[in-house]
Amino acid sequence: MTPADTSFAAVILWVAGLGTLLSFGTALWTIFSGPSKKNGNRLDDHGKRLDDHEARLSRVEQVQTALPTASNMHELEIAMTRLQGEIKTMSAVMEGQSAIMMRLESIVSRHDTHLLEGNRPR
Repeated sequence: MTPADTSFAAVILWVAGLGTLLSFGTALWTIFSGPSKKNGNRLDDHGKRLDDHEARLSRVEQVQTALPTASNMHELEIAMTRLQGEIKTMSAVMEGQSAIMMRLESIVSRHDTHLLEGNRPR
């Protein structure tokens, strides 16, 4: 073997050694980074779900602020009570007007009967 052959053999040996170390390093990287990639994906999924929950919560809060408060409901209850009293008053007035109309119908009926039968000879 000549010194030129020896240096070329050393280069081949170094290249083969570096290739082996690179392959071994890549295998270790894959083994150790695989779970972290899975965890990263899971964290991303959890982040998306958290964003969805935050959006839903903000929609619920918006709806809740639009709902009537206890004071609004109390005002509505008072207004309905007043309206109930007014309806009772109107009902009493309508009963009185109904009685007036019945008397008027009776009077008109007597007038009709008198006019229709009053001109007939007996």
